Amino acid sequence: MFDVKLVLGILKDREKVEQKGLREAESLAAMGKAVSSLAHDLKTPLVGIGILSRLMQKRLKEEDPCQEKLDLIIGEIQRLEKMVEEMLDFSRPLELHRSEKDVNQLVNQSIEIVAPIAQKKNIEIQNESPQSLPLVSIDDLRIKQVLINLLMNAVEASPEGEIVRVCSYKKRKNLFIEVTDCGCGIPTEKREEIFVPFFTTKQGGTWLGLPIAKKIVEAHQGYLEVLNNAEKGATFRVIISIG
Repeated sequence: MFDVKLVLGILKDREKVEQKGLREAESLAAMGKAVSSLAHDLKTPLVGIGILSRLMQKRLKEEDPCQEKLDLIIGEIQRLEKMVEEMLDFSRPLELHRSEKDVNQLVNQSIEIVAPIAQKKNIEIQNESPQSLPLVSIDDLRIKQVLINLLMNAVEASPEGEIVRVCSYKKRKNLFIEVTDCGCGIPTEKREEIFVPFFTTKQGGTWLGLPIAKKIVEAHQGYLEVLNNAEKGATFRVIISIG
């Protein structure tokens, strides 16, 4: 015989979860619309400032004392341009262009891009992936975007002289890519918050890197999760179904 109170309780809990999910979806949609509007308003004048600044840079002589200041201005413009692109990436629908790709090749290419930044902190990035992974149907540019973001975060989180490790492997019908840092780890109560747009524990950027990475992985019918390591640091794990 069914326990009516138990069944009603289960249904009520399920309804609460569904309502919470609906509210979160509506909130993200509204936030995406606001971010998109802001990014478009910023993009046009920013492009104009960038063009004028680069024209001035070409006309100045190398020994001109204004060159150094202009270099700083152009550097900040580039940072703002990247922020605007991230805001647009977050706000617009994600279209994937899948093809069969070698994951190890993507990992190596991503490491090459981040390596100069890691070298400035005397941090080594080690690829511990086996070389016998199957080709996977993914959007390689998007997955590379995820890997670069995770590697950059790992380098920033790790103290000088440490090692950042990357490992990709196949388990059953899933592909796993793990990026492990040697930082202070992420408290359990913060693990969900770090994927919330505009939440951050560091200065600079748009605070959209991890939310965008999560969006890309989920578009591949996958998951992005974070785990604390036994000794120190955190591991960000990308899981994509290849079955």
